[in-house]
Amino acid sequence: MKNVFRILSICLVVCVVLVAGTERVARALSVEELVEERSANVWVEGQDLGGMIVGARGQMTFVYVDNVLSRASGGESEAPDWLKWHVQHFLSNAAKGKILFICRYRALIPWTFDPEQIFVGTYAVQWKDILTRKDFFPHGEIPSDTVGVFAFVVPPGEIAPGKEIRLGYGEYATKLRVPGR
Repeated sequence: MKNVFRILSICLVVCVVLVAGTERVARALSVEELVEERSANVWVEGQDLGGMIVGARGQMTFVYVDNVLSRASGGESEAPDWLKWHVQHFLSNAAKGKILFICRYRALIPWTFDPEQIFVGTYAVQWKDILTRKDFFPHGEIPSDTVGVFAFVVPPGEIAPGKEIRLGYGEYATKLRVPGR
């Protein structure tokens, strides 16, 4: 009986250490680092000349929102307002069973911005996928220096932790490695 008690005690200690260690690793990253790790930039109509982008119509940053980012930004006062506002969709019914992204964009020169030009993997985003009210972000013909942020969802499909996904706007794309595993 003493051996059973000893084995159970050891198992309990190991479980507590593993859970505490995992939580400590997750908390070691700041919200800013979590956002950076889950972000990918696309320059619309821009050309890369040795690390300098020229002639871009706009810049888009896609942020993949998972449970780790959602939890970290909800309770931390240092999270930017745009993140706190849009990450609230993570637990909404509209996002249930789907993958949430936040898109931040900035027009560098006049741009006809159409959210339906966004794609993630092979999926083309549609208006029904956008969770932010359409009145709250500029779209259509937008002038220089216009900025906007909105949240959208895509079906889980080919998005899996540890895998690289292709995303972008129109013919302009980049890759994002989905955190995990």
